[in-house]
Amino acid sequence: MQLADLARHDLNALVTLHALLDSRSVSRAAERLNLSQPAVSRTLAKLRQAFDDPLFVRTHRGLRPTARAEALGPPLAKLLQELGALLAPPTFDPASTTRRFNLASTDYGMHAFLAPQWRTLKEEAPHLRLEVESYRGSIEHQLDEGGPELAISVPGERVPASVHGREIGADRFVCVMREEHPLAAKEALDLDDFLAADHQLVSMGGDDRGAVDLALEREGLARRVSLRQPHFLASFSTTQHSDLLLCVPGCLAASVIDHWPLALRALPLEVSAFSYWLVWHERHHADAGHAWLRERLFHGLTARYRVLSERLDPS
Repeated sequence: MQLADLARHDLNALVTLHALLDSRSVSRAAERLNLSQPAVSRTLAKLRQAFDDPLFVRTHRGLRPTARAEALGPPLAKLLQELGALLAPPTFDPASTTRRFNLASTDYGMHAFLAPQWRTLKEEAPHLRLEVESYRGSIEHQLDEGGPELAISVPGERVPASVHGREIGADRFVCVMREEHPLAAKEALDLDDFLAADHQLVSMGGDDRGAVDLALEREGLARRVSLRQPHFLASFSTTQHSDLLLCVPGCLAASVIDHWPLALRALPLEVSAFSYWLVWHERHHADAGHAWLRERLFHGLTARYRVLSERLDPS
């Protein structure tokens, strides 16, 4: 049967047929379905026409199904059971799932925020698989165009209406240098020293300027960028072995300061703060497994954010 032919039939009538086969009574079928007896009788008339068969005949013991109706019973019961399962609310069991989720993050988002969540996720979902991919540009628009299922990002100004999100926390840029750097002897970094030094710029998209450069430009100033490269974590190794200053998000600096012999200082100028968000597309919003993952990640990420923020502002 073609879909067009199937569409001409009232599939709700099959529920009535099942009730009639089970109860052998129009009145009891109507009571079970919370319908009136005339409504059930009308549906039975339509069923007889659709199947070109009486389906039921009246006897002194009630309705007796015809051979055609008897044959319809088992496949109808199976069909309705499968239809019920299809329409049932989705469920997700983290303990047994083998599902693979796709996430997007920068390398520093993976290091500072995502990596510490792995153990907790695996304790609840031991067979869970995560595929983390890097991204450039507007990840929110990539989500809207069928990209990854979930992302940690700093949203741009124009986020598609189909993208959902929860804010993890706000951050600001700080300056990092090697512990033996001449400027590390000073408790505070002044603007003149900042501008006189050589700088390293991390640019994932290949831009010549970052947030710090734009802030300086608004004041009619510029810094000297001697090295530009796309990797946040590699930038710390470079900083450790040079006199380059490195301006990075504070949470990232706080996450590595115990692993590299580096000094951290506040910037000597105002640079706009920004916020990290966990974002996903509308098409995943009602998915039970996705909802479980983003809830676990959100609570883990916000807890991690608080730890890193306290390292920046121990008071």
